[in-house]
Amino acid sequence: MRQGGDLEAPLPPFEAFYRALNRREPLPWQARLAKVVAESEAWPAEIGVPTGLGKTACLDIAIWWLASQAHRDPGRRTAPTRIWWVVNRRLLVDAVTDHAEFIGRALAEPASEGITGDSARAVSSVGDRLLRLAADPKGSNPLEVIRLRGGVASGRPVDPSRPAVLLSTLPMYGSRLLFRGFGTTRSMRPVDAALAGTDSLVMLDEAHLVPHLRTLIADLRECTPGAGPVLPQRRSSPRLVALTATGDVRGGNRFELDADDKLHPVVRQRLDAAKPVELRVVRPGDAGPPLATAALDLLGRAGRPSACVVFANTPRTARSAFAHLGARMTDDQAQILLLTGIVREHDAEGIRERVVDPVHGMAANRLTPERRQRHLIVVATQTLEVGADIDAEYLVTEACGVRALTQRLGRLNRLGRFRHARGIYVHCPPRPDRGSQSWPVYGPEPVSVLARLQAAGNGSPVDLPPRRVAGVLGAPGDDPGRAPQILPGILREWTKTTTPPDGEAPVEPYFSGIAGAEHRVSLLWRCHVPGDGEWLWPRPAEREVIAVPRRDFRTALGEDERVHRIDPDGVTIREVAVSAVRAGDTVVLASDRGLMDGYGWNPESSQPVMDLSL
Repeated sequence: MRQGGDLEAPLPPFEAFYRALNRREPLPWQARLAKVVAESEAWPAEIGVPTGLGKTACLDIAIWWLASQAHRDPGRRTAPTRIWWVVNRRLLVDAVTDHAEFIGRALAEPASEGITGDSARAVSSVGDRLLRLAADPKGSNPLEVIRLRGGVASGRPVDPSRPAVLLSTLPMYGSRLLFRGFGTTRSMRPVDAALAGTDSLVMLDEAHLVPHLRTLIADLRECTPGAGPVLPQRRSSPRLVALTATGDVRGGNRFELDADDKLHPVVRQRLDAAKPVELRVVRPGDAGPPLATAALDLLGRAGRPSACVVFANTPRTARSAFAHLGARMTDDQAQILLLTGIVREHDAEGIRERVVDPVHGMAANRLTPERRQRHLIVVATQTLEVGADIDAEYLVTEACGVRALTQRLGRLNRLGRFRHARGIYVHCPPRPDRGSQSWPVYGPEPVSVLARLQAAGNGSPVDLPPRRVAGVLGAPGDDPGRAPQILPGILREWTKTTTPPDGEAPVEPYFSGIAGAEHRVSLLWRCHVPGDGEWLWPRPAEREVIAVPRRDFRTALGEDERVHRIDPDGVTIREVAVSAVRAGDTVVLASDRGLMDGYGWNPESSQPVMDLSL
């Protein structure tokens, strides 16, 4: 633990701070953005940088910028104390979280992360300045890092004045902003709303996934016209920064690569990374088998053990592809992993370790001279599209939208190191009984994506490096739909956190949109389930909980089955029918109820589930 803090130590230039932490020079755009932020004392509305070019450095910039203002009187400081990194995915391989935790440890004790000499002094000077911002700097770490991913996560900064990085899914942030924090107690909802809604810099990773949150925050200001700012104007409400690799979010104040950036050898190598993609149109039906076949075809031509990522659009299709691959390859031939996002953190840890293993995994910083002993195949849903710093040699993807395909291609030959990189785009039309050409998640957009790819390839594979992909795929055709309009009366109801009114509006459509809202129920398994009115002990922990779509929960258990729901106090059990379980509720299931396996939610599994509280 650091003690106190020294404002007399000179603040290092951003380049020196970045070099000390990352052991490499920042890319030109990263250093230029730090200068823009420091000189203007504000962030651009959008950071439009292609995937694979280090948008994670925005976290380094935000921390350094906050330290640069630590000497100011609180009334003059414009840099927010809390940095939220928000993404509309439950990420299992999350490079941003790993990096934030590394920065937190390095600022507290540089030597613990192997940082010595001048580098240690540069990092320590930033840490000392951050310490001075806390109300009680003694015995604190310079930067608190909190991860809010599960349905019962209740973490929050211990001291609101202490610098913090909060890594959050959209529902976890949005529900807190609207006084209905998922997984929090009623007594703490006002506190969580204040932590989300004031003195916060909110970075929206792949902002096209969260368009309604941007509108919501602007509307919230109009709902309270008479409220005076408690903090300086720039810190009195959330400051939003949209991070996007897929363009056309809003326009306006947008930061992008310039001509000099594109001449940098590292940037040029990644922008021109070869990504030839073959098109396959298959019969309507289950896309799982053709996805598995495509992966086997790629690996059959590889000539040596390689890494392949297979993207499916839904957990059902991912499990189908996973099962077909497992039936056609032995353990000696390949290690096959499944990532759907509906998995307990405890189980996800083991999967994540294998994906990012420095020798056998597919992390972008993998030790490339090490030869694999067998293939590595990762079958995933959208959980690997954003935030995953992985670099696969081969890629198979189910038909999807422009933005999703752009993101998925960002995991293929990410650093431009694999000349043999190849991909296959599998277009599996919906079954005729669906009645329309509409895909789950992506609607009709895959029809136009296929047409553009066919026109560009003319029967041959289409090369889609980051420099060319937007020109080939064209403008995205996704429709975020609409969100309900927030009104002062609705907001007043939400602020009644101790005794919420009956029939109040659900919060999720206001930040996820009406069509995009995924109403989820949190589940955990225990050997002993208390009866009605009894207490659950120990309290639920984030690592033992999964968040399942409410419709899937109801389908698996039936409307009439009795389940044990946890009250808002976090411990009292109420026995209710499945039909009475609402979005955001937490339910305790008996371990012998099944419904899960080692890769997460599986309604077909009847095997006992390990009680992680033991």
